[in-house]
Amino acid sequence: MVNSKRVAEKLVSDLPSKEVDSSLPKGDSSSRRKPSQDRSKERMEKILAATEACILEVGAANLKISDIAAASGMANASVYQYFSNREEIIQTLLERYLDYFHEQNTKLLTPVDSVEAFLVYLEDVVYGYHDYVKSNATYRAIWMDSQGWAELRAIDRKDNMRLAHVWVEKVRELVPDVKADKALNVFLTCIETGAHMTRVSVEIGGRVERIMMEEMIAMVQGHLRTFFSKP
Repeated sequence: MVNSKRVAEKLVSDLPSKEVDSSLPKGDSSSRRKPSQDRSKERMEKILAATEACILEVGAANLKISDIAAASGMANASVYQYFSNREEIIQTLLERYLDYFHEQNTKLLTPVDSVEAFLVYLEDVVYGYHDYVKSNATYRAIWMDSQGWAELRAIDRKDNMRLAHVWVEKVRELVPDVKADKALNVFLTCIETGAHMTRVSVEIGGRVERIMMEEMIAMVQGHLRTFFSKP
């Protein structure tokens, strides 16, 4: 059970300095109520911030609307005005986290002008994702619970596909004769393997974490070098 008073106190003290809340772009959940006034936007953000705090207390799988309402100081009915259920709130958070990281990835990709630069970019992306996973406890908690949650896995898969398409477009600039469909499959495999191993390494921690990261990056870069070297 969530300690509502403790969560609410933590929420109030954290909000002014909460880096993720201030920097992340808005999620793109088409089914939620679209706020038209500043007060509505503030309430929606309050619900999302309360959800983050509650997830850290009980995890995503055990979260209840009543927990979120209590932590945000709102009635259950008020929460339902903006989100139809707790799954929709968690999905909105996940989309927001993924949108943020995707934006960072595309910024890093812009100056890449060669295959070797792309491989260096890939290493930067992997370590950037590693740092993000390690620093964002709410994202880690959602990911852990998403393994048995089809909707969250689907969102994650869609985001991986989005990044793979971006990579294909960039590589076609560098290697015009590359086969787009084959490149898409190769990139998607690399993204999903890398993301999974990164998240697992963070959970393991310690010396093994560093070894897993180094070996995974070397494996992915080697796989891509082989792919690019084929006629």
